[in-house]
Amino acid sequence: MKKFFAVLFSALSLSVFAQTGTNLTLSETENLFLKNNLSLLAAKFNVDAAHAAVIQAKLWENPNFQVGINAYNPDRKKYFDIGPNGEKSFSIEQLIHLGGKKHDEIALARSNQQVAEYELSDLLRNLKLQLRQSYFETYYDNLSYQALTLQMSSLDSLINSYNKQVEKGNLPEKDLVRLQGLYLSFKQERSDLYKNILENQNDLAVLTGVQELMPQPTAQELAVYEKQEIPNLQTLTSTAIENRSDFLSLAKQVEAAKWNLKWQKAQNVPDLSVGVSWDQQASAFNNSTSLSLGIPLPLWNRNQGNIKQAAAQVKIADTNKAQQQQKIENEVILAYKKWKDALDNHKLLTQAKVDKFKEVEEGVLRNFRNGNLSLIEFTDFMENYNQTLQQYHRFARDLVTSCEEINYITNSTQF
Repeated sequence: MKKFFAVLFSALSLSVFAQTGTNLTLSETENLFLKNNLSLLAAKFNVDAAHAAVIQAKLWENPNFQVGINAYNPDRKKYFDIGPNGEKSFSIEQLIHLGGKKHDEIALARSNQQVAEYELSDLLRNLKLQLRQSYFETYYDNLSYQALTLQMSSLDSLINSYNKQVEKGNLPEKDLVRLQGLYLSFKQERSDLYKNILENQNDLAVLTGVQELMPQPTAQELAVYEKQEIPNLQTLTSTAIENRSDFLSLAKQVEAAKWNLKWQKAQNVPDLSVGVSWDQQASAFNNSTSLSLGIPLPLWNRNQGNIKQAAAQVKIADTNKAQQQQKIENEVILAYKKWKDALDNHKLLTQAKVDKFKEVEEGVLRNFRNGNLSLIEFTDFMENYNQTLQQYHRFARDLVTSCEEINYITNSTQF
């Protein structure tokens, strides 16, 4: 009985890592991500800033108001002579943009606002992929971790029994060494899994604000990745081009570049200044009210450099858009092939097969304890069983990852 409790305590201590942390479903994790992620909050402020730029673009220039007063009247030998017989003047002037400048400036600001909104959407798309990849890698690594812990618990019990028999001289020490070597091999694998889990949990903490998050997806959340058919490549490519926020952002940048070019050309049209002034002691007659019109003469500076630069930016934006479309088409093809390969691999190891392997493992362990199997046969089986179990979790993880890549690349919910 004491030996039983010792083995049980050992198993619990080995698996304690898998039991700690905050267990969250995928939907709960994503809700926390949307609420707490600082990168998203910063990007939302950027959209607010772009919206403010639109408001600013709509505003007219402030009028210019001037007051002129007499500082010293030499005839009356009086300082600040601004009374009824003194001198003072008032004028107000308003700048009026011509050539459609204000319209083009507003359109440019609106395009930039939409670019900021697309950038926010693309940031969300990228962070969501990181979140789901880290979530499911942690989930499947933890399953492998727990499976190794159970196997190590069984081996630990056997090693203790063998150690006593070796001390009595009933068994050769080489058999004990072989079991200990297998145990150390499993321990190294489990240590590697532990490091991966910690790294992914750190990523999840940054994304969600939750420390030691332990994924616990529901059966429904896992079932969506068992889908056997998805739209063909042409449909997926069309969906990606229609939905990808990074591509839509580049398309909007082309539009913004064209508006900027139009706005720069409009700068060549002189703006009109309209003013009204009143002068108490005008040179021609008293209490003079005048209307003034002013316009700069575009003799040397016709904004040639900025216009040429804006035209080049239109070509750059067009090129970037075409390059991104080509990139998306290639990404869809690659993601589709990876999904097909992951799906085929996953079919090789089903849950039913793994459950069958578990039954075989229990039988092998029982036969070995009863002396019906040699040590070499037992250790070979344990190594193969462990590799099969780890591979099953990798196949499942790869399938989920490939599905999420298709969702990511098409910016749609295919799974």
